[in-house]
Amino acid sequence: MKNMIKKSNSKLLLISLALSFLVILISSCSQVTPEIISPEYSVIFEYEDEKSNPKARMSIFAESISDVNRYDRIKIVCENGGYIWDFSEISTFTDKKRSWAGNTNLMMPQNQVFPSGKYELTFYNADEKETTEVINVNYDSSFYKMTSSESENLLKNKNAITKIAIYDKNHQMIYFGEKSSSFNSPRGIWNNFSNAKYYQDIIITPGNYVICIMPQKEVSLENQQ
Repeated sequence: MKNMIKKSNSKLLLISLALSFLVILISSCSQVTPEIISPEYSVIFEYEDEKSNPKARMSIFAESISDVNRYDRIKIVCENGGYIWDFSEISTFTDKKRSWAGNTNLMMPQNQVFPSGKYELTFYNADEKETTEVINVNYDSSFYKMTSSESENLLKNKNAITKIAIYDKNHQMIYFGEKSSSFNSPRGIWNNFSNAKYYQDIIITPGNYVICIMPQKEVSLENQQ
């Protein structure tokens, strides 16, 4: 009988310890505070054709020290003008052991430009625990009034790099990377990717502060050597 009591007490002790551990685990998980570092931005100017001024949007991301999947929403406040973006559609990506979260498609009201100055980023977990960082946005806003060729000429003087995106007939991207000399003509593009149908240049300033997406062009072999 004593042995049975001892075994019963041992089982109760193990169960109690397991339950206590589970409570601590749940409690610690629910109290995780979000943590971000190194916020970065890009103002993206996208050209539909060679004559029109571009459409603009902003991409803002921060590296996440805490679990990137726990974010429920992000609030961004521009101190200059009081513009606010509050969204729950969060873009995330991971490279090796580092993760980032943010948004690639912040828009301004029609005919308004993104102000330079301080932007306050607040990341919220589902339980509304939050963390805030401030980023200083400073870029050349003259791109708003430029055509694609004008912006391309300006970027040549800013040590910008040019990348190229190549698409098939269904507009599925089949290549994105450095624009080497082999991609300087439609014939060169076709020689590398025989299923290429469209392409466009993406010009990026040092630091990625300004990105210009040039008009999409067709990979046409007419009059090509």
